[in-house]
Amino acid sequence: MRGIARALTLAAAMFFAAAASAQHLDAGAARHLLVRTGFGAEPAAIAAIVGLDRSAAVDRVLSAARRDAALPPPRFLSETWPAYRDVPSMSQEQRDAFIQARRAELQELKTWWLLEMIATPTPLTERMTLFWHNHFVSAFEGAGNNVHRMWNQNALFRRESTGNFATLLRSILADPAMLRYLDAATNRKGRPNENLARELLELFTLGEGHYREQDIREIARALTGLGVDRASNWDFRFYPGQHEFGPKEFLGTTGDNAEDVVRAILALPRAAEFLVEKLWREFVSPRPDPAEVARIATVLRDASYDVAPALRALLTSDAFWDRGNRGVLIKAPAVLIAGIHRDLGLPVVDPSALAVHARKLGQDLFEPPNVKGWPGGETWITPASLVARSDVLTRLLDNRGLVGPAPPNGAPGIALRVAGDAWQTNPLMHVTLGDGTVVAQREIEFARDTARFGVFGDRDDRNWRILRFPVDRPVETLIVSFVNDGAAPAPPGGGPRGDRNLYVDWLEVDGRIYPAAAAVQTYRSAGCRLARAGDLFCNGDLVFDLARMRATPQTMDMAMASGGMAATPMRGARPALADRPVHLEAAGWIATLPPPWRGPRERWRALAPLAPVAATPDGDEEGFLRALV
Repeated sequence: MRGIARALTLAAAMFFAAAASAQHLDAGAARHLLVRTGFGAEPAAIAAIVGLDRSAAVDRVLSAARRDAALPPPRFLSETWPAYRDVPSMSQEQRDAFIQARRAELQELKTWWLLEMIATPTPLTERMTLFWHNHFVSAFEGAGNNVHRMWNQNALFRRESTGNFATLLRSILADPAMLRYLDAATNRKGRPNENLARELLELFTLGEGHYREQDIREIARALTGLGVDRASNWDFRFYPGQHEFGPKEFLGTTGDNAEDVVRAILALPRAAEFLVEKLWREFVSPRPDPAEVARIATVLRDASYDVAPALRALLTSDAFWDRGNRGVLIKAPAVLIAGIHRDLGLPVVDPSALAVHARKLGQDLFEPPNVKGWPGGETWITPASLVARSDVLTRLLDNRGLVGPAPPNGAPGIALRVAGDAWQTNPLMHVTLGDGTVVAQREIEFARDTARFGVFGDRDDRNWRILRFPVDRPVETLIVSFVNDGAAPAPPGGGPRGDRNLYVDWLEVDGRIYPAAAAVQTYRSAGCRLARAGDLFCNGDLVFDLARMRATPQTMDMAMASGGMAATPMRGARPALADRPVHLEAAGWIATLPPPWRGPRERWRALAPLAPVAATPDGDEEGFLRALV
């Protein structure tokens, strides 16, 4: 009997030792946690939590969350607000110009947010900000084209990213962008508008089937009087004269105003369950476990709707760590784009292209498709979107080759933002100084193959890249020449002459950007139609006379071109992202991997959550990255 007892004791000890070991993170489990709670996982971040137990690793991720952004916000936000209050009295021409200016600022804001996702030292903060952006949905156009109030809302989501849901719910009922988007201004005494009340119950707190139409009608009455003050640039304002005072019956209780509505909603167990279900689909799997949802919802309610304890319960659950739940979530475009930059240490070559890429993949930040937001999951994957994902990832991977060397001895380098169309061959450009010095002869190898993929429908969608070239002397005049268009004279020695186009967006010299639209364009071929400067549809020259252009208001600082951050690339990270490791060579990135992952048969673990990919020969690091991406 003693022998049996000893054997049972030993078996039990081995079982609990194995269970304890399983609770400590290996590199794969560490990557799983970091990818799910952020955007990719840098090798150094993986190494920092390997060996921790699950609870300690989760606590480290949660404790790092912050309430503000790491990058400075776009510069336009610190300037005097435009006159939103004057829009109703503007002429149509004035209104169109006003909206166009706000949309340009919106593009800056989109670019800034994607850069923040890439640069943030606390990725969970931005993942939760993105989560709330798709939970409490509003959109730029529906919010009256007020980009400043969209920024305020984004800052609110960041402030309460892992904060208190009750606080967030109360704040959103006083959020000018949300109130405008859901027509709260037309919700008045005697004429209730039910939009805000309906979405509050259906999309924000309870979900369909957990309320009555009578509840919507009564809550709409309770929310009368909430509005915005146009005379003060859309500050929130409660209008007592438009509020329908008196008791209303909703959700099994009686109340009068917005605070009573919030209190009644949060008293229902369903409110916590609804939020936990959405968090589960965001972080664990597409199908929530009802028993686990009920358990974590209890944690949320017991914490007075503080989100962090519920997230901790979710991220330490067995379901989160179950191998069957790895690799089952399809990344949203913003997560995918930010993630590959962080995963591989890619340089941010063209900040303004980030938002264009996200839009192509179906996620246009601040402009969701409707009040339900982006449905996510398998809707991100269609035959067309898979091709688009491959194209975007390939372009981002190719950005390493577009980052030129630093100018020698502090000499002024130049950068050109260019794109191209190719049919039969790529466009070729020559870049020269005014004195005839040749700066570069560059084939635009990333030009779009129009025979296979058609032409771009939108100038912003073109495959813009930034090319940087060292220059060993001051630049006063720079000429970009398009030399191999089909309409051009035959090149010396013959050669293919297929149809192609070259596009130039801007030139940067010494931290200043000169738009192509302000340059002078000429064609050398008779019969070519004159296009806007920078759009070289026929062979010709684009001349940047910097002395003349410096005197024009169209010239701008680099900082203005990307919302307060440098727009041009350099060897390594850009100044605003200086703390982010950047790897321009695959071998350099592989050297940062945990030692067990560096071999050709193991390095797939750094990026793939499930099954190994084919091993690559030693030395073919670039081939490995391309095969995996």
